[in-house]
Amino acid sequence: MKKYILLLAFFINGFTEAAVDPLKNVKRLKWENLEVVYLKDDRFPVYNISIYFADGALKDGPVKGVADATLSFLSLGTKRYPRKKLVEHLEFYGVGYSSQVTHEYSVFDITGLDKDLYPTLKKVCHLFKKADFPVQEVNKERKRILDSLKNIISNPSGLASRVFREESLSGSPYSYPVGGKIKDIKKWKREHFIKHLSYLNNNVKKRIYITGPESVLRAQKIINQDCGWTGKGQYQRVETYKMSKSKNLPRITLVPIPGNQAQVRLGRFLTKDMVKDPDIVHLTSKFLGGGFTSQLMQMLRVKSGLTYGVYAFAGGQKQYGRSGISTSTKKESLPELLKKTQEVIKKVIAGEINPQHLQQTKGLVAGSYLFGFESSTAFISGLSYLDHVGRPYKSLMEFPERVYNYSIKNISSMSKTLFDWESMNIVIVGPKSLKRELSKFGKVDVKNYKEFL
Repeated sequence: MKKYILLLAFFINGFTEAAVDPLKNVKRLKWENLEVVYLKDDRFPVYNISIYFADGALKDGPVKGVADATLSFLSLGTKRYPRKKLVEHLEFYGVGYSSQVTHEYSVFDITGLDKDLYPTLKKVCHLFKKADFPVQEVNKERKRILDSLKNIISNPSGLASRVFREESLSGSPYSYPVGGKIKDIKKWKREHFIKHLSYLNNNVKKRIYITGPESVLRAQKIINQDCGWTGKGQYQRVETYKMSKSKNLPRITLVPIPGNQAQVRLGRFLTKDMVKDPDIVHLTSKFLGGGFTSQLMQMLRVKSGLTYGVYAFAGGQKQYGRSGISTSTKKESLPELLKKTQEVIKKVIAGEINPQHLQQTKGLVAGSYLFGFESSTAFISGLSYLDHVGRPYKSLMEFPERVYNYSIKNISSMSKTLFDWESMNIVIVGPKSLKRELSKFGKVDVKNYKEFL
């Protein structure tokens, strides 16, 4: 049955030629010294090219947010083409492009029609080689970003998640926002972006991920010549750090804002050793808070009516990981919600787990996991992540089988690692009056939300 689910996922996805082994369509290539991963997909005449750079926001110097903004600002203009003409050109061909920057790595994605590969990819290479970051355009973007940050109080959920990341990863190199804070953004200069783009082009290791019909491989000439990427730059970010253990856990942070709701975030920093088995990490988080039948959802919503929804997550990057629980409630019911959350976590850690409930979660996780990669773009993105963390591609296919082999003991042990109450960072965004009730759970630090902007 498990193998049937696995094969069905890829049959529906369209990889009919390689239904038994979908990785059969994946090839590793060398374009000069540049690593390329190609996934053949003849279903549609479209291409997706994902450019992975082995460094991210940790490259930022005293002025943060530069690495993220550099890739976001690529289309602001060059000396040859102003922003308006660049955007019109790319929109004419229906090109989609986006970037993602984490602390450890950066990615730039391009999608378009295979027949238009030549003019579209050449234009993207022109951006990487000649982006000029015009001051007037940078100022417009800076204002837009600053206005968004200043108005974040109108989005309590977004504010809570921003605060939670910084607080839960405090003491690590990964706590500072990738996009920087207001004080950083005000200092941005075009020279910062020009310097970082040159660094990406010339110094950093790159890997190209491509999906589409075989004709898309003609991109080699454009990438090697027009982008100038031949694999000479080989720097890869590896960060070393030491975490000091806090003596005041669980650590509670209250960020006061007006209103009748309390946004709740709980979780912790995880070392890479804690997430060395990502499959049990994933299953454990889903069992605790990954759907309507999860333990927290059943307790907090179905039985108690304390919240509309609750979500638990846990996972890792190459050098670190983090876990979290996200929910919200009325300010009056916050103490009860925290108390019942604690009860659920303690029961799971103690191994008080209904075998039938665990089996249901296993079936849900195993059956839905590969559907997360149902598009070729998502599938190749998964391969990119595996390369980044140093795991073999076959681990994608082994996941459903592995999930069924974990026991109640495995889940309870991992729950203590990921969600032990005594190791929690608790962030509450809500009325200041909540401090009194929160004090019953531990020492409360009250912080102005502007500290996190």
